[in-house]
Amino acid sequence: MCYIAIGLTKMKLRWQIPRGWTLYFLASLILLLSVYAIVGERGVFHLWRLRGEKAQLDEQNFRLQKENEALRQRISRLLHDDSYLEKIAREELNLVRPGEVIYRFSSSEPRNPRAGSLKDPASKSRPSTAQKTDRKSSRR
Repeated sequence: MCYIAIGLTKMKLRWQIPRGWTLYFLASLILLLSVYAIVGERGVFHLWRLRGEKAQLDEQNFRLQKENEALRQRISRLLHDDSYLEKIAREELNLVRPGEVIYRFSSSEPRNPRAGSLKDPASKSRPSTAQKTDRKSSRR
């Protein structure tokens, strides 16, 4: 029996909790908390997904760090190595020194099958400044 003490008098509760029900209540509470710990908002499944995301981010971070290091090395070479700077200027910007003549050879297969033929004047490359000066001197 359960009693509530109010002041000096003891009062008897009208309802009683059976002893077996407390065990069922505690077991169901533990079961409910363990299910929530597994599938809840911050449960085991969520933790598993977060670990997968972390692994992907670590891999991406490593790749970006390698790329940054390569870019730092390229910047250093551009600042300190004049021959590398000239190579990049020639390859990427198509720059030439004064007086140099550039020869362009067509490949045996056209890169683009829809490209104009060699007889088409629009498909010819522009002459270099050395070729222009040779034409002007030969006209005189």
